[in-house]
Amino acid sequence: MLIMNIRAKRFSFCGILLLLAALYFFSKKSFILNTNSKNVVSLRLLLNAAIKAAELGGYEVVYVHDQTTFNIESKGKTKEGVNNPVTAADYRSHCVMYHSLKDTFSGITVISEEASKDCDKVFVPDPWVPVSSLKEYDIVDDFENIEDITIWIDPLDATKEFTENLLQYVTTMVCIAVKGKPVIGVIYKPFETKKEHKLYWAWVGRGSSPNLYNLPKRSSNEPPILIVSRSHAGQVHNASKIAFGDFQIVSAAGAGYKFLEVAVGNATAYIHTNVIYKWDICSGTAIISALGGKTTSLYDGHFINFDSTDAKILTSGLLATMTGHNWYLDKFLKI
Repeated sequence: MLIMNIRAKRFSFCGILLLLAALYFFSKKSFILNTNSKNVVSLRLLLNAAIKAAELGGYEVVYVHDQTTFNIESKGKTKEGVNNPVTAADYRSHCVMYHSLKDTFSGITVISEEASKDCDKVFVPDPWVPVSSLKEYDIVDDFENIEDITIWIDPLDATKEFTENLLQYVTTMVCIAVKGKPVIGVIYKPFETKKEHKLYWAWVGRGSSPNLYNLPKRSSNEPPILIVSRSHAGQVHNASKIAFGDFQIVSAAGAGYKFLEVAVGNATAYIHTNVIYKWDICSGTAIISALGGKTTSLYDGHFINFDSTDAKILTSGLLATMTGHNWYLDKFLKI
């Protein structure tokens, strides 16, 4: 009798474990199905996944950097005649970022700077780990049709500087655009030593990371501080001298880095006069917009479309500001 009771208790305990496992499986399955099978996606879940993807990509970038040596290939020359390198860090970061998003939100469009290479050799962690930076936020969710969403990822922004060990410029980025409009931007600095300055995110109309709150405002009487690409600083300087007279030029690398410098008030405008790819600028555009700023093409002032069917390259220059956007546009249009 005693043996039967023990067996009964064991069966009961095993039954409870099986029930809990089943509940976990079906809750997780429905968690995904509710966002995908009905063609409706939770943007809050996408934000969580975007943050995780940017962090995972950053870990891969650091991993490759810490190797004794790594191969540097070339994708050709940029319009400025500068070598456009690609490394194992770009590919490994792409693998974890792309597949953590694409494999979880099946059917969603993900556009990456890189193509998949040896992704079967790269472990992709579970993307459903809760992101600690979102736990304290009671963000009102929003739901969109999956057909209306395009995710743009840059697995390693500032690859050239990565190879030169100018690591302050390196970022990983994820952007979520709805009907061509960037609404969520995530920029992660994998080599930043201060934890509070590693991750930046913003969701238009919903909120942003703490490091983007209560930023100091510059006086309108102060001379403009223009942040531009290292590769064509001289070209922008010549044009800006005609447009602004008294101003300061800051030369930097990485579109993500430059967008953040404008967002946090260290520069008044990010100006790019040459062609640039949209995976470089989507995340920054979303962050600037969420904070009340504006990003447009430089030479015609048009808003930039980030729909998957649109061109992946912007040929009409770029202007990003927190204030006085039309004033900057007018200056350049008169040159």
